[in-house]
Amino acid sequence: MTSALLFAVGLGLLVPFTLWVRGGDVLDKRLWILFGLLPFLQPALPQLDFAILSWGADWPGVVNGLEVTAFDLLVLAIYVGLTKPRLRSPYSAVLALYLGAVLLSLFQAAEPTAAFFYFWQVCRVALLLVVVARASRDPDVVRHILTGMALGVVLECLTTLFQRFGLGIVQTSGTFAHQNTLGLVLHLAVFPQLALLLAGRRGWTTLVVPLAGIAAVVLTTSRATLLYAVIGLALIYVLSSLRRFTVRKGLGGVGGALILLAFVPLAMASFEKRFATNPLYEHEYDERAAFERAATAILLDNPLGIGANHYVYVAKNFGYSDGAGVAAAEGNRNNLVHNAYLLAASETGWPGLAGLVLLLGYPLIQAFRVGWPRRTGQDGDLLIGLGVGLLMVCLHSTLEYILLLRDSLYLFAVVAGMILGLAHRVEREAPMPERKPTPLPAGRALLAPAE
Repeated sequence: MTSALLFAVGLGLLVPFTLWVRGGDVLDKRLWILFGLLPFLQPALPQLDFAILSWGADWPGVVNGLEVTAFDLLVLAIYVGLTKPRLRSPYSAVLALYLGAVLLSLFQAAEPTAAFFYFWQVCRVALLLVVVARASRDPDVVRHILTGMALGVVLECLTTLFQRFGLGIVQTSGTFAHQNTLGLVLHLAVFPQLALLLAGRRGWTTLVVPLAGIAAVVLTTSRATLLYAVIGLALIYVLSSLRRFTVRKGLGGVGGALILLAFVPLAMASFEKRFATNPLYEHEYDERAAFERAATAILLDNPLGIGANHYVYVAKNFGYSDGAGVAAAEGNRNNLVHNAYLLAASETGWPGLAGLVLLLGYPLIQAFRVGWPRRTGQDGDLLIGLGVGLLMVCLHSTLEYILLLRDSLYLFAVVAGMILGLAHRVEREAPMPERKPTPLPAGRALLAPAE
């Protein structure tokens, strides 16, 4: 009842808020901080989720209902009220391809309504991406969104510290449902600030966020999260040094290495506690391989997929889990394949896999293609930082399916939108190369100007 009341209030405020956005300068102020902060805050505020239709635990998939969040209503209001011209980009075709693949999978689904749940989620995320991309051509918007993301990282650091040392939780998840979700989104939020720090920007965000992010990563006690965090840190430093090496940057690298060493005892203690409380953990990767065998078999038998949001239903009820050797326990059979690409491929077929790869690959390529040649200012460094964060998410997704969850997709949409908008502005502002005057043929004089 409370959720329905809040949803009705949100809809009632949508029109006046949209008019306020269109008629005022609210978008030039701090509202954009919410776009960076809400992906971290929304999971901790379930009362801001409005379920139009919910199947609850009756459907063990990525999405179990038709929902709208307060964030979605805010995005819709901004979209209607945004006066900036559209951003024309080939990425529109990429979004259309992925949405089309998900929509096509509805015709393969045993329960089309469950498949539509995921299609609805992708549509909401796509709208968020479009709004952020259009607005991010304004450097102030990018700065405010990054500030919101920085506040989100600080929130996660404080929350994980309380969970570990106040509640005794070994694998802390912050405001998210799982520690791996927290680890994935931290890639997207921490590396841009580190890139700006190495580029010379000084402020509370660049100084606090890398430290808070590293602490939160260690407290997740997730091996994959820690691995890709270290790889990302090293890659950011190498790329920044190749772009422009200074003595200050060299000293910063030494200082950063010492800071990482200071976190080693905490990391070792965390993993010792984790393995002590889960002695059967060594069998996890056998189970991971079994899930992957099941997903591969599903894809080979169904090139167009089995329907979005249908992996567990099909694998459990049509013999694929049995054939792949997945443990017969209910918890195992109701779990998803720990690979976002295989999950997308098995559910939405080869078209869905191609769409997902392009969905991730286009902004990734844009970040490095536009950011690397840009050596003046800090826009290029920011694009590199955003690109490294997205690259770590792409790699991490070979071991986890969490990229396809709502909370991860929200922050992906924010980061991809910033990359597209920022890259568009950088390319438009890039100075045109000077054209040298064409030399005149020998013996030919210039005409004197008329008096």
